[in-house]
Amino acid sequence: MQSRVIEMISAVKEDPELVAKLDGHSDIIHDAGLDSLQLVHFMLQVEDAFDVEIDFDSFELEHLRSVDAFCSYIQGISEAEQVPHPEGIKTV
Repeated sequence: MQSRVIEMISAVKEDPELVAKLDGHSDIIHDAGLDSLQLVHFMLQVEDAFDVEIDFDSFELEHLRSVDAFCSYIQGISEAEQVPHPEGIKTV
């Protein structure tokens, strides 16, 4: 997942050299240099690529402090969304 996220950041920035510069400890905003529009574009790509829904109302910038932290956050969402719901309980 980490390499895929880094490739997505590189694509959004239109800077292929970022793939070699970024690693798990890289800050997504500061080290990658994403501006606000690029960040939104990146997050939407992540939702599509990993089939998750990011709740922007509860999303915290701490998740962007490193690629690893972001990957952990996405993994948590993915696992939570795959938990089967008991029959009879409707989810919204």
